Amino acid sequence: MDAEYDIFEIVVVTRDFWLVDAESYQRRYCTNHGEPLVSGYYVVNWPEHIRARRFNEHAAFHGPFGLRNEAQAALGWMSSERERFLAASSEISSITAPDSSDLEMKKAASQKLCLVSDAKIKLRITGFSTLGYRTAKQMVVR
Repeated sequence: MDAEYDIFEIVVVTRDFWLVDAESYQRRYCTNHGEPLVSGYYVVNWPEHIRARRFNEHAAFHGPFGLRNEAQAALGWMSSERERFLAASSEISSITAPDSSDLEMKKAASQKLCLVSDAKIKLRITGFSTLGYRTAKQMVVR
């Protein structure tokens, strides 16, 4: 099982609308645009307020990555960015908005991850801006 399993999960899309999750279960997925993802590895995360971690329109798929270790590196980077953002937010919010809840800060961190371009993650991890998959448009699927 991958680190921070409840926040992030590495999956591999095997064919249209089917993936293998971190526990090696084959699962159906759907996207909010109704089109299948390109085969490959993805880092998946959900908004903080979503408790049922299903592979539906709430899941954000970041990828595809050609190799699992590339997806693991992206997960590590995303995790460290999230922690950095939470730490900075807690320092600021304790001074400016003492009523801010921990959940609100986590929601903001989740939103920040969605705003980070997957192209930047892929470039940082692989050194390539694209790996020749269907279209760059499919790199970010929300």
